[in-house]
Amino acid sequence: MGPDYLMEVEWRRVLWKKQPFPDNHVGDSFLRVSKKRRELLFSETLYGATAVTQEICSCLGLVVVFFGISERNVNAAGVLALTASLGIIGYILTRAQLASSAKDDVKVACFYVVLIACASPVVKSLTGSVATDSINACTTFLLILRLVVHDYGTTVAIVNPTVSHNVGVFASVCLASRLDSDLDVFTLMTVAVALFALFPSFRRYCRVQLGRCWDLITTVVVVVCTTSGILLFAPHLLLIFFLALFLCNFFIPALFIHLQSHKQNIYGPWDEAQIEDR
Repeated sequence: MGPDYLMEVEWRRVLWKKQPFPDNHVGDSFLRVSKKRRELLFSETLYGATAVTQEICSCLGLVVVFFGISERNVNAAGVLALTASLGIIGYILTRAQLASSAKDDVKVACFYVVLIACASPVVKSLTGSVATDSINACTTFLLILRLVVHDYGTTVAIVNPTVSHNVGVFASVCLASRLDSDLDVFTLMTVAVALFALFPSFRRYCRVQLGRCWDLITTVVVVVCTTSGILLFAPHLLLIFFLALFLCNFFIPALFIHLQSHKQNIYGPWDEAQIEDR
């Protein structure tokens, strides 16, 4: 096979195709690299931030319920009844998407109720020898950690749903240990399970099944409810809440759009071989 024939045939950087070249031959395109980035709209980043906004509201919602119960501004039995009602409504709406049977779900719910009821007296006296400042600092760290590792629908290494759920429940245990009665502890722990275990599933249902419009409506409702609760029971958290909303929904998306223009993915012979155009 002569040199003229080899000049007419284009060498391709593929492994699956037999080519009329020596094994150690490389063509002019061997060191070719390409730069590629995805162009994003600011509206897309704003919509993506709604998942983080909802989770921020869930974490602060737990703190608001704690302040309301501990300062006797709300009735624990009323909060428990409202949480149970919303949980049943959410379960009915998302029942078609669940793989388990209704009987199994009732068993799981009863197990959680019995477990929390039995653990409430223990939780109430769990941190009696620990300073309140230490409990507050630990709770803050745990809730921030939950926000960091929570599953927002992306496949990145830092996401860990198990750790996210566990630290959320642990944060609720820290707060519940500062309450006075078993009913108060049981109520706060039930609210934590609803916010950190049930509500994320409902949010995913709204995002996937109902569409973007209903997901945005859910976000607005959650933000309004959280703001109202903070104004009524924990006004000292209002500035922190608004700052978190500003960073999450405006500053970070704008910074992401700005930095996206500098992002580049470089492809070359060091990449893993892929079968294309076969």
